[in-house]
Amino acid sequence: MSGGSDRHLRQANGDPRLPVTILTGYLGAGKTTCLNAFLATPEAAGSAVVVNEFGEIDVDGAVLAGQLGNGADLLRLPNGCVCCEVQEDLAQALLHLAARGGLRRCIVETSGLAVPGAILRGLHHDPDLRRAASAGPVLAVCAADRIARQLDRFPEVARQIALADRILLRKTDLATAETAAGARAAISALNPFAAITLPGNPAADFAPPRVARRAPDAPGNTPDHGQDDHGHGDHGHGIGSFTVRFDRPLDPDRFRDSMSFLILRHADNLLRAKGILHFDGDARGHLVNIVHDVYDSRPIDADAADALVFIGCDLPADAIRTDLLSCRIAATATATATRESTSKRGSSR
Repeated sequence: MSGGSDRHLRQANGDPRLPVTILTGYLGAGKTTCLNAFLATPEAAGSAVVVNEFGEIDVDGAVLAGQLGNGADLLRLPNGCVCCEVQEDLAQALLHLAARGGLRRCIVETSGLAVPGAILRGLHHDPDLRRAASAGPVLAVCAADRIARQLDRFPEVARQIALADRILLRKTDLATAETAAGARAAISALNPFAAITLPGNPAADFAPPRVARRAPDAPGNTPDHGQDDHGHGDHGHGIGSFTVRFDRPLDPDRFRDSMSFLILRHADNLLRAKGILHFDGDARGHLVNIVHDVYDSRPIDADAADALVFIGCDLPADAIRTDLLSCRIAATATATATRESTSKRGSSR
């Protein structure tokens, strides 16, 4: 592929960096099967794969090499976990692929024991990586027949789900209808952001997620779990969610200070926060996305109720809610801004 074609592919969304998709999921969930299915589609053209095996023998890498053909787009990181022991190796692999060119995406298949938060932090905080690569979607593969038991026993499973943009629910044929429904409910309770997909459309599974037109926890957008705004419980692994809703725009400086303090104190326990907010002096909505200590905000055209959904371990929900609600501008200021906006529209007619 020529350099010109490479630039065209990677700048389709205005960002020339190499997008990195993270494919995670616990041991035996079916990650390699999902990845193999995607690699067989035309949409997989221009993909590179980095596969991480916790043990010394890289079985998954051997399987994927056959699917990729000549294996030129496959890098293997065996005998360690990309979120700890071989994190530097992963950084070097991504830098190598980004510099090589000719790619439209890189897919990192983690070991079953990895938690993707460390990879996302590396993409944001490493200055070389930040210039060369960008964080794409996090995909978590879950086995419907065993996810409930895994959530009770293995804390990594809950963190993988909590950080995902999309859940690939697999092995539904091995689960009863009741078990499959329970799996979906448990996943949605842990992560109200993530769409849940079933087998049948691997190209859509790996596509960039579409931004919802509503806030993640807006009425009618997520299932009713019978909970109030304080969240959905911790399911025995310490992870829960809660929502902070805003009825007025926020003071951007106060909000920035509050979020900086929150991240400073709770980065390790703050798995994720996401929502659409409006700030004083800016008519646009802003999509806010936080993973641990990585904060991202960008303008978005969305018709949404202002809300932030938090997912984390033992977060002080009441204190966070009180602090963030104090960032709202005064009600009188909102009324004045509304009158001025109405007056301007009237005078322009």
